[in-house]
Amino acid sequence: MEHETFPWLVFPPAVNLANTVIDTPAGDRDLLESDAQLEAWIAAERGRIPGVEAASGRLADVRDLRESVRELLHARARGKRPPETARGRINAITAAAPIRISLTSDGRITQEPDVRDAYSRLEATIARSAIELADRREDRLSVCGAPSCGMLYLREHPRQVWCSKACGNRARVARHAARRRRRR
Repeated sequence: MEHETFPWLVFPPAVNLANTVIDTPAGDRDLLESDAQLEAWIAAERGRIPGVEAASGRLADVRDLRESVRELLHARARGKRPPETARGRINAITAAAPIRISLTSDGRITQEPDVRDAYSRLEATIARSAIELADRREDRLSVCGAPSCGMLYLREHPRQVWCSKACGNRARVARHAARRRRRR
């Protein structure tokens, strides 16, 4: 389901959190600067990230987690080694919330972080998502090459360079305009 404030929330939890910072010509734009913006993100992620409501009122914590996730994922998308500080923090979060595996009454296996604090559970879910995406065998994570985007996305095919059709169109228009300027 597409959300009006965050229409790009279609990726794993770690990517969606990282993409709450947008690259603009004037510099990065933070979409989580206030509690109201955090509440809008929570509303957009409700039903997609289990327990996302636990982030309510924890703006500083969410932004701190986001910074580590962004560092880790942007390094991976650019083929670089994971930054030690971000890697250490993400690993510590997941270590503090071991996985509990159980069997449901209908015979399905469920896995969830085994912690009592709802925010720790949310944090662990996002951290595990970041770890899975930062694995060097994961080769779909990319940074959009369109002007004024820079969002993380998962490529659907190896030659994909834009996160969406809109970004592809914007990039082609910018390239065409640049060629016209050079000809003049």
